[in-house]
Amino acid sequence: MIPLLSSPESLTAFGETESDAVDTAMDLLADRRRRAVLKYLAETDGSAALTELAVEIAAQEAGAEPNAISDHGDVSARDRRAVRISLHHTHIPKLANADVVDYETETETVTLRDRGRALLSRQDAVNEPPK
Repeated sequence: MIPLLSSPESLTAFGETESDAVDTAMDLLADRRRRAVLKYLAETDGSAALTELAVEIAAQEAGAEPNAISDHGDVSARDRRAVRISLHHTHIPKLANADVVDYETETETVTLRDRGRALLSRQDAVNEPPK
């Protein structure tokens, strides 16, 4: 069995019981866009504008290679808009409701919280090859 966390008391960070915490963590990590949001925020300064996240994730999904004109290759405005809408209406609210990110609606800024970092460590534990 792969250990998901370094300390047992952090198992309840996402729910009242251990099974609630695991279910919530797995549900949040089940979607690739939510994983991409968390990973991007962790790799940057922990905060990003919604539009910045949408552009980055659309580029990842399109497999766009950066070019001389744009860091995001040939990702269409339509694709960027579709990703932005799904982030705004589905994924960011779900992450915010779980206290994984903060979302400032006036500035459309998403900020990674400590629970988000804990969630990423769970994903990292699952992704590690067995020893």
